[in-house]
Amino acid sequence: MADPLAALRQDRSRAREHGDANAELCWLATVTVDRQPRVRTLVLRDVDDGLALFINATSAKGRDLAAQPNCQVATWYPSLQRQWRLEVRAEPLSRALLTRHWQRRPRSSQVMDHLYGGEFPQSSPLTDPDDLRRAHGELDDELGANPEPPAAALALGLTVLRAECLQIHPADRLHDRWAFVRTGDGWTRQALVP
Repeated sequence: MADPLAALRQDRSRAREHGDANAELCWLATVTVDRQPRVRTLVLRDVDDGLALFINATSAKGRDLAAQPNCQVATWYPSLQRQWRLEVRAEPLSRALLTRHWQRRPRSSQVMDHLYGGEFPQSSPLTDPDDLRRAHGELDDELGANPEPPAAALALGLTVLRAECLQIHPADRLHDRWAFVRTGDGWTRQALVP
């Protein structure tokens, strides 16, 4: 395992083949401007030769990443008993790439991206959940078949600076753990105590 990104892509592919419920997911850890940690589950996207997250700039994670683009992403594939932790820098990708991939998002997510910029900012309190359902249905009808992403929709490319892989083994065998640090165009690999 010389290239952690190639190994992670292979693990994600194997997890998909096993029907692993976590195959498309990651956990994103950010820090707020007042230095409070925040973790949430997101879909981790394969974009061209890299990894990306699709978020809305009006969200708490959008504000966190605008202030501090260095963050951590973790994956866990139960079917493989393998965890990856990635130290990354999240940077906006081109609007053309966002538009191309945004069209593949579930329709409900597209509509919500538009609602976030109006009276329903992400994570804001709801007086009545039926208000959101009603607004979602009305906007779904108005947007047409192929809406453009709103201005606040973002695709963030993840530049991996450091990666750790933990392979869990049966109880009678020690686990394996490796660290990878980016050095120019390559990686250095170091075994770690699990």
